Amino acid sequence: MKDKIVTGTIENMETGEVHDIIPFYLFSNGCELNAIIKILSVRSSFNPDGEPARQIDVNCLALDCQGNVFKLDLYFLPKCLADEQKIISEITEDKIMVVSGRYTILSKEETIITLYDPEYYPLPSEYSLEEVEEVFRVNNMDNKNRLI
Repeated sequence: MKDKIVTGTIENMETGEVHDIIPFYLFSNGCELNAIIKILSVRSSFNPDGEPARQIDVNCLALDCQGNVFKLDLYFLPKCLADEQKIISEITEDKIMVVSGRYTILSKEETIITLYDPEYYPLPSEYSLEEVEEVFRVNNMDNKNRLI
């Protein structure tokens, strides 16, 4: 089990400062998160030489199962340029859709929930786009429900 505990040091390449990594037991599991999202922004590190992007970051607002609104990031690692272009063409600002995937909650100055290489789908027909947009508008007033 000790081989799953991450330890060591990390060096700041700019300042040369070295800090110990707090021991962390790496425990991958199959837990997933499903949510209806509204896309706020999409960032891609497009490489003009045809190499795949390093990553595509998508910032969203998401609805939990009771309609509470929280911030959610999607993190895609496209395998080729065609995958990158497909993701960028389908994941656009202000679009509402459903996502599902493995998640992590990163402790920083603010809590950020991230889905890694999530699957995404159109909004199911049993939901009205107008009603979902209204839920985002009303339940996100004053940013009171965001996990930040």
